[in-house]
Amino acid sequence: MTLHGMAFLPIWHDITEGHEEEFNEWHNVEHIPERVLTPGIAVGRRYVEAEGQPYKYFTLYEADSIDVFESDGYFATGNARTEWTKKVHVYFENFVRSPCRTIMTRGNGIGGVLATVRIIFTAPGSNPHSPGDAFGLAVRDIVDDLFAEKFVTGVHAGAKATIQRKPLSQESLSLRPGAVDFDAVLMIESIGREQMEKILETVALRLRREETVIASFVSGIYTLQFMKYA
Repeated sequence: MTLHGMAFLPIWHDITEGHEEEFNEWHNVEHIPERVLTPGIAVGRRYVEAEGQPYKYFTLYEADSIDVFESDGYFATGNARTEWTKKVHVYFENFVRSPCRTIMTRGNGIGGVLATVRIIFTAPGSNPHSPGDAFGLAVRDIVDDLFAEKFVTGVHAGAKATIQRKPLSQESLSLRPGAVDFDAVLMIESIGREQMEKILETVALRLRREETVIASFVSGIYTLQFMKYA
């Protein structure tokens, strides 16, 4: 399926060993349901990395627009944290996140496996366009090329957006410093891990052709655990 709306929030993180069961229950029962009740958020998904590499969990929220992620509705739960949320909060490790504007999305279904590719742009001046504009031009062909690959069910691209509003609680703020290590995100959906490993070889070759736009990238493969619609 194509992504809903024109913005999304990708989140990568680990959970302290021994607390994954409670995290999963809280995320299923409380946190994702709260988030998809936010006006403008249509879908919440959680994925897990089977091999237990860094950033074992990946969560994706799809939204109408980037404004949703600084709206009163979005911050209502963040500024009124439940006791369960406060308890689980301390288990989060290696937190990476940033709301993104959707640049392009293609899809004909939900794949059981998703690869994320966090992208760093080249320095300004390496390209006649600004880094963001250059990526926006290049990524359209990248998305179309990858969507044509066998067993690919969706390809989505977005660029990091700047959100000025911050949560009131110091606990929520504590996850944010250093939590952004990318300029853009590419997400590819497929039917299985074996197929995705081959697809990522093509992704790497394709991205390396854009050396005037993309300085570096890092990828991970995740399996869908839970998905909830508004």
